[in-house]
Amino acid sequence: MKKASTITLIVAAVIAVLLVYDGFFVVDETEQVVVTQFGRAVDTYTEPGLKMKIPFIQSTHYFERRYLEWDGDRNQVPTKQKKYIFVDTYARWRITDPLQFYKRLGNERSAQSRLDDILDGQTRDAVASNDLVEIVRTTNREPVSEGAILEVVEDTLEDINVGRDSIQTSIENTANIQARELGIEVMDFRFKRINYVENVRKTVYDRMISERNRIADKFRSEGQGEASRINGEK
Repeated sequence: MKKASTITLIVAAVIAVLLVYDGFFVVDETEQVVVTQFGRAVDTYTEPGLKMKIPFIQSTHYFERRYLEWDGDRNQVPTKQKKYIFVDTYARWRITDPLQFYKRLGNERSAQSRLDDILDGQTRDAVASNDLVEIVRTTNREPVSEGAILEVVEDTLEDINVGRDSIQTSIENTANIQARELGIEVMDFRFKRINYVENVRKTVYDRMISERNRIADKFRSEGQGEASRINGEK
């Protein structure tokens, strides 16, 4: 009889420990938790602390509360002028609605894949709708040189109507319209690197060399004219 009571107490103690172990969980300040029952979400916890759930019946799914990193692929995209460039981008995002995030995406890997579609698509649309100079620069450039060289290079300073910052903000805002229904928010979007494709790059370098040669020829011409004037006075 005594032996049976001891076994009963041990079994009861083990069950109690298991119930306590599986019936409580801790939400860290860097986490948010969705509780599910038989695969269906029943509760959400976003504040840190000790929480309770039904042991063995309900499960917990932890998600990041901090900002997360998205690093876009290096894509070849045509500008409005039909010049092909390589565009490399990055963004920061966060989970704003863990319940909606769990229902629509389930995990961060799915979220990253969905952001690839959203941000890469918006980047392509934005680049294709603007001239290259708008994507590269934010404000108009004021020439600092004076004299003859200014007259030569002044025509290469194109005016900026939209600018890089406005394009980045537009991509971020448009992406958030699509991301809102997924329970996430894009906090920041930036162009990391922009470069010409190889065949266009050669054309640009040739144009730069041509412009510098034109400036040099102008200075040589003025120098020869001044030399002729001095020799004439002699």
